[in-house]
Amino acid sequence: MKAADRYSQRAISYARYRWDYAPAAVEAAVAECGLTEHSIIADIGSGTGMLARHFVDRVRTVFAVEPNSDMRGIASQTLLGCKAWQSIDGFSDATTLPDSSVDMITVGRALHWFPPDSTRTEFNRVIKPDGWLAVFSVPCTDQGLVESLKAIRTEENGWNVAADKRQLARVPLSFYFGHDKLLKRTFPGLVRETWEDFVGRISSTAPCPRSDHPLRSKFERALREVFERHAADGVLVVTFATEVVFGRLDNFR
Repeated sequence: MKAADRYSQRAISYARYRWDYAPAAVEAAVAECGLTEHSIIADIGSGTGMLARHFVDRVRTVFAVEPNSDMRGIASQTLLGCKAWQSIDGFSDATTLPDSSVDMITVGRALHWFPPDSTRTEFNRVIKPDGWLAVFSVPCTDQGLVESLKAIRTEENGWNVAADKRQLARVPLSFYFGHDKLLKRTFPGLVRETWEDFVGRISSTAPCPRSDHPLRSKFERALREVFERHAADGVLVVTFATEVVFGRLDNFR
């Protein structure tokens, strides 16, 4: 299955249950990278618009580049009427954007799906001289919960290990920037999840067995055990952080 197709039946759950990016992280990137109301951003792998929507009232244009039509559809509904929003059917290494056209490239959770070499070439093609790249992530910081989930993410439970981002070939962030003089800001957060929230969030991930998978019920039983182990009175309190790493691109043109 192509990476672009993995979320075709998960887009609604993704939009509803994934943790949002902290506004303070966006504010830090805007301020430290000197973005203004005249700036142009390309959000690559924009999905349901979860990251890009934080920028639409801050800059002139947000090109939201996303190959999955279901996710683009949700983003377009959510951001209908936003003048800055422009939805683009494209890939990380084939954005269709003009040369030297954007002041900043933003990337969220989709980075691990990108083919590194061709993506870096495309980033350097579309960025303006001295343009910026900002990479956002939202990791769970509750290590006990992380370890409990890791234990049930197995092929025996229907988990698609090959599609697990922890198993995908990854390159250091410095590869995309062309240097390692990067700035990083971290903004802690906390969320309270019911069972519906928890199973919805996990189900929105690409490796999770879908509802029609023969091992779905087995996986869900194991997931319920994890929830009951860490929750209190039917509510799971989870700590996480929004991390943003940013810097200027050292163009390879």
